[in-house]
Amino acid sequence: MENYQFLKLKGGMTMSQIETIEVPPDVARVSEGLRDTGYEFNTAVADVIDNSIAAGATVVDVRVGADFIGNIAVSVADDGCGMDRDGLINAMKYGSKKRADPASLGKFGLGLKTASTAFCKRLALISRPDGQAAPLRAAWDLDFLGQSNSWGLELGPAASHEAQLLNESAKGKSGTVVIWEKVDRLLSDYTKPDGKPLKNALKRLEESLREHIATVYQRFLDPSDKRSRTLSIKLNGFAVAAWDPFCVAEVNTPVVDKTIPVQLPSGQTTSFSIRAFILPRKEEFSSSENRIAAKISNERQGVYVYRENRLIHGPDWLGMYKQEPHFSLLRVELSFDHKLDDAFQVDIKKSRILLNEQLYEWLRDTFLAAPRREAETRYRKGAAGAVKGAAALLHTASGNAIHQKVGALKVATVTDVNSANGEVGITNNSGHSTTKLKIVTTDEPSLVHISTSETLDNGVLWEPALVNGAFGVTLNTGHPFYPKAYLPNKGDSVVVQALDFMLWALAQAELNNVNDENRDAFEEFRIEVSRNLKKLVADLPDPPESGAE
Repeated sequence: MENYQFLKLKGGMTMSQIETIEVPPDVARVSEGLRDTGYEFNTAVADVIDNSIAAGATVVDVRVGADFIGNIAVSVADDGCGMDRDGLINAMKYGSKKRADPASLGKFGLGLKTASTAFCKRLALISRPDGQAAPLRAAWDLDFLGQSNSWGLELGPAASHEAQLLNESAKGKSGTVVIWEKVDRLLSDYTKPDGKPLKNALKRLEESLREHIATVYQRFLDPSDKRSRTLSIKLNGFAVAAWDPFCVAEVNTPVVDKTIPVQLPSGQTTSFSIRAFILPRKEEFSSSENRIAAKISNERQGVYVYRENRLIHGPDWLGMYKQEPHFSLLRVELSFDHKLDDAFQVDIKKSRILLNEQLYEWLRDTFLAAPRREAETRYRKGAAGAVKGAAALLHTASGNAIHQKVGALKVATVTDVNSANGEVGITNNSGHSTTKLKIVTTDEPSLVHISTSETLDNGVLWEPALVNGAFGVTLNTGHPFYPKAYLPNKGDSVVVQALDFMLWALAQAELNNVNDENRDAFEEFRIEVSRNLKKLVADLPDPPESGAE
């Protein structure tokens, strides 16, 4: 109203002079623009599978392949309720009508179209409402839309090969097939359509999609999980097996299990559940098969978010924490239903949620605090066992070698030691100064120059130390670089000595040049290098299990 009064004051306009004009969007621009909604391939296929599940399918058949000239095609067939002519037209409409069931996995009436055209320029939908009806076919062709600048939906009988594809999943029954043709945004960089690189790329694509389906639809694929109905999903002819991130068969009971009641603005009440599971250490699994199936790794820790029994987000820590190796055993399950869609701000791809500030802080500061402490304790107990057994002898050869050569090396001089406060007098290239050092005394003279500690301030990998009265280095066995670089090579003394020499030399370079003015700069250098190393080694394999016994 204030804006209108402003216009009236300035231009003398009245309400009767304001008209409403229909401004239809440009078809070509909109249809092309909707291709760029940010879908990844796995997420897009899952969005199509959602429609099959919403249609009550018991069988979903996904196929991804390429013909002899390199044309890629993707199809998703099911034995769901199917559609008649009107239903088919509605399904192909951008912003189709809401489903009768509010718990449906389909949410905005856009997923089928936006997910498909993110990768293809021609989307075909073939369906029939019962086993007696002839299958009908509807198709969007983006090239045609662009040329005609009209929302011209192709509608007609299904081709014989399309009907056959439908019958393979729904013979004599209702069902639907989604087909992506003119796939132009998937593996488009391979020039040889029959070449090995394209075949290998398709294989990797299939493996990634299989893993994604196994994780996202785990509750639907696992007959023992009674929270959802069971269905079968096949990918290129082979059934997809459920992957349980929480290893319930091994863990049995979560460490925390809560149901949180929520009162909606409408006055209705609903709830969401949250459970935290701590997996066994690798050596504690009941079988090697279960250990391998658990896929314990840095990137699989965190919160797994489920809407209506379908994974929609994760795993990650929702921006609360970084993924650290110490928490690789902790996996958290957060489940809610459609009634909380607005509260969790579910996006169009059903792949992102946003927590309100109160819930975010409760999860971070209250709910997750104890499970994270326990997960870290269990992780460190295993890591410490592996390191403690190896470290006792691991650095002996390096210490001996350094001891033999130290007379020919440039090192600082110790002038005095105050064991009470850790202050050490030092003479180096900068003159005389006093610095604080870790003072280590051991009963093993062979370890002079090198010592180990389960933790160091600021999580650094190394720091200068005074070991048995001589300048040396202390290595942080709790830093992921140590178990991932040292333990796998504990049988190779050359590699171990090379690593020891490098870190000892870095410590000595600091001791040779440290003074009151640059002390903080040296510390920041160690912190920054250690942080970068932590990120760089995150994807390196964990040490062999034999080293953890």
